[in-house]
Amino acid sequence: MFGAKKKTAGSKPTKVYKDVCEAFDSKSIKYNTDEEKLMVYSTFKGDDMPIKLTVSVNDEMPVLCFDALLDFQAPAGSHAAIMSGLNEINSTLHFGAFVLDPESGRVIYRYHRMFAEYIPSKDVILSITRMVVSIVDSNDGNLKKIIPERSEFKDPMFN
Repeated sequence: MFGAKKKTAGSKPTKVYKDVCEAFDSKSIKYNTDEEKLMVYSTFKGDDMPIKLTVSVNDEMPVLCFDALLDFQAPAGSHAAIMSGLNEINSTLHFGAFVLDPESGRVIYRYHRMFAEYIPSKDVILSITRMVVSIVDSNDGNLKKIIPERSEFKDPMFN
């Protein structure tokens, strides 16, 4: 009980990182990597806009992080209104959350999955990827409604 620490999946971040790459390879998903930072970058096609996804493995904790960066930057004065809108959207979600990075003004969808006692399978990785892309895609209309008029937003559908 109080003896040596049991070796868990959390102590194998490189294995989980390689499994993310292999899972994406198995479905011919194009991606870039930063092996040193244990990060995988890919862009998925949503109905209205591209979804830029970063999947990273935390090197210190057993956490697999899925972060989707949205294509707009909010002016500093609008952060309170945007956060209020994001909270309203988040109240409808079962998994993850849309957050505002106060330093950059960028909105990110985040879903983090702990894997303390097991290593997530490639199917689980792909399932979470589909879920993240689906949540971002299905909420893009609501997200566009909370964007202030003065923000820098490159809407690939309407420019």
